[in-house]
Amino acid sequence: MLDTDDDDNEQQEEENESLGFQDETFDGKIVDFYNGDGSSDFEEEGEEEVYYYDSDGKLVNLPDDEFDDLGLEVKEKGVPAVMRCFDRAKIYVKAGDGGNGVVAFRREKYVPLGGPSGGDGGRGGNVYLEVDGAMNSLLPFRNCVHYRAGRGAHGQGRMMCGRKGEDVVVKVAPGTVVREAGNDEVLLELLYPGQRALLLPGGRGGRGNASFKSGNNKVPKIAENGEEGPEMWLELELKLVADVGIVGAPNAGKSTLLSVISAAQPEIANYRFTTLLPNLGVVSFDYDSTMVVADLPGLLEGAHRGFGLGHEFLRHTERCSALVHVVDGSGQQPEFEFDAVRLELEMFSPELAEKPFIVAYNKMDLPEAYENWPSFKEKLEGLGIETCCMSAVKREGTHEVISAAYKLLQETKEPNEGFEGFEDPKDLNHVADMVQKQRSSSISEFEITRDGSCSTWYVNGAGLQRFVQMTNWRYIDSDKRFQHVLEACGVNRSLMKLGVKEGDTVIIGEMEMVWHDSAENSGTPNMKKRSTESIKWPHLK
Repeated sequence: MLDTDDDDNEQQEEENESLGFQDETFDGKIVDFYNGDGSSDFEEEGEEEVYYYDSDGKLVNLPDDEFDDLGLEVKEKGVPAVMRCFDRAKIYVKAGDGGNGVVAFRREKYVPLGGPSGGDGGRGGNVYLEVDGAMNSLLPFRNCVHYRAGRGAHGQGRMMCGRKGEDVVVKVAPGTVVREAGNDEVLLELLYPGQRALLLPGGRGGRGNASFKSGNNKVPKIAENGEEGPEMWLELELKLVADVGIVGAPNAGKSTLLSVISAAQPEIANYRFTTLLPNLGVVSFDYDSTMVVADLPGLLEGAHRGFGLGHEFLRHTERCSALVHVVDGSGQQPEFEFDAVRLELEMFSPELAEKPFIVAYNKMDLPEAYENWPSFKEKLEGLGIETCCMSAVKREGTHEVISAAYKLLQETKEPNEGFEGFEDPKDLNHVADMVQKQRSSSISEFEITRDGSCSTWYVNGAGLQRFVQMTNWRYIDSDKRFQHVLEACGVNRSLMKLGVKEGDTVIIGEMEMVWHDSAENSGTPNMKKRSTESIKWPHLK
């Protein structure tokens, strides 16, 4: 943000002259920098400003010693949108609603007393999650957030049922972790290409009047609405499934190494943060020996706190069995660069620091790297760390590096061979089973609460909510059926036992009704509805 007011410019020039320097190319005054996440900061050379916020979100400028006493929240820097790895996404999914049943009667010549012929509605479409091996990020979800399955067709006369709604398949990358929005519990973990999980089943179709025909009611004039499909917001997080991860500081030569050892074609340029998205490559040694290598974005100091690409980089190392540390040998102090990377891994997760790794000293084609190599090798070998030198640009030493990584990978897999196995696809449908179990609960399972201030009774039950939502109130017989169901499942009896009175309000789901005692104080009470708004299924719990 720039402020080019003349008075401020003159004052700034006077201050600059008093400090002994003057900038002739810039006339404005820098007020502060906007980070894109609601915070602002001004950076000076050699120091970094930290801002503290209280519980109300107000900015508080305090020194470090007072910060610890008050327990305020640190506002970290945001990452520009163009530099974010698209390995997190939030999407909305909804299964298809069921089709409505229909009231119809058969009327044909020479067919007396044809009877009811209304067909049932079709079932709504399902929502599936499927792993697509060609995807390596969640970038497609940046432009497409809502996924809705098709609705089932309505029933028709002559006993014709509606067709099923169209299913929707959400393609995700291998290694995607699925959570419900606002909940840390993992719903699904999709690792292997071709895996498919049924997430949300479609709503069932409403019954037509032909389904209500009985000996006592041969001409039913009643039909059901289709069941509404469940819906939820999902949070997707991608953790790449790779055998070996290439880590290091920015511009160390990680992408160049991946392009040399595999057929991957990552972007390569001589500037920092060339790699913004993780890249995968398959390294083949022979017909039976292959391994997947991931080139991960560069690491900055403070990445464990979210600086730079921060967690966008570090989370992808969690599934790698081994690591290759690429060190820029042309730097002034390569050993300090290696120590900084190791420190960030350990501070983010101690488990990452315990993963087996090798060190690849890169850029041996440059004189600076050639001179620093003996001291670097002596120091790491003194610590018992295996070290290799290479020049990724000239393809010198890269085969030795990747062979050492493959050997390390084989040694890592041997102790775990007895525990690894492909996940049974049937186990992936447990989320849909939970939703189906919740939707198919009995109408006799309910609880009643009372608000004494306004004489209101609340009848809560998933089965009753489903019954209210599927009742088509346009038909007179629906009211009679509703009263009969309330009596049969014990709602009326429970309300009278708890002391409901004439004129009290009774709410079942989103149906609001008024209680009326019978005229002779005997028999079945009746409730008259006030509103029949649509009912949505609650989120999965």
